[in-house]
Amino acid sequence: MDDNDDYGMGGLMDEPEDYYPPTPPPTMQTYTMRSGKPVKLHLVGASPTEAHVLWNGAKVISDYFEADPSRVEGKTVLELGAASGLPSLVAAILGAAKVVVTDYPDPELVSNMQKNIDECDETVEPRGRIAGVVDAMGFVWGRDAEPLLARLHPNEANNNNGGSSSSSSSSNGSCPARFDVLILADLLFRHKEHPDLIKTIRETLAVSRTSVAYVFFTSYRPWKRDLDMGFFDVAREAGFEVEQVEERRLDKPLFENDPGDLDVQKTVKGFEVRWPASAC
Repeated sequence: MDDNDDYGMGGLMDEPEDYYPPTPPPTMQTYTMRSGKPVKLHLVGASPTEAHVLWNGAKVISDYFEADPSRVEGKTVLELGAASGLPSLVAAILGAAKVVVTDYPDPELVSNMQKNIDECDETVEPRGRIAGVVDAMGFVWGRDAEPLLARLHPNEANNNNGGSSSSSSSSNGSCPARFDVLILADLLFRHKEHPDLIKTIRETLAVSRTSVAYVFFTSYRPWKRDLDMGFFDVAREAGFEVEQVEERRLDKPLFENDPGDLDVQKTVKGFEVRWPASAC
């Protein structure tokens, strides 16, 4: 017997080359704004954080901004769990003063968001404006928000003492700038993350009656709709005011042939989360 023959089994126990399924390739989709402007979006091929999907909540909140550009025009904007970053790009196109688009700090996700920023910049005049306004970075919900706030300049942002204009800042420089607008699109299905999302809202949303976190989502698993809605209970317990501002039924669900109530799967709801007057 050959001592190097692995007991006569040769390479029988070696894994074949196709043992593991290949990672799906990246994809690209085009979102068309009301104005007719196309926004091309690259998506990663696969992601444990579901960043490979262009979610309905992202599309509906983008249209919601375009219906009234004053919601983002001249304001500072932070998007959490952005995936392709569509709402952030639309906000920048509509005239936001500064946009920080974030997702989990995976190099591929951050690089993909930057790619979308760069390609959007090439289609908007003047060239360089979008790239100069939008920053892509990794962020884990609930972690120290200082790196996010550091992307703001005093003359671009509110301060946490309740300035009402995006051009206002702390007179003595002691209060870090915060964001006028937060975007949370289709994040609520991650029920265990609700407290961390609220923590990040508390630490990044300017303390002003005019500042708002827009939370748009679909209950893609209708039988867990109450758990999705539990996010707003956590928000209220943290002292925020919550108001529903949108409900839109789409022609078809995002995921064909999924179980559960079809009407629920086709419906996108939008809410505003704000600081109460007593906090401002």
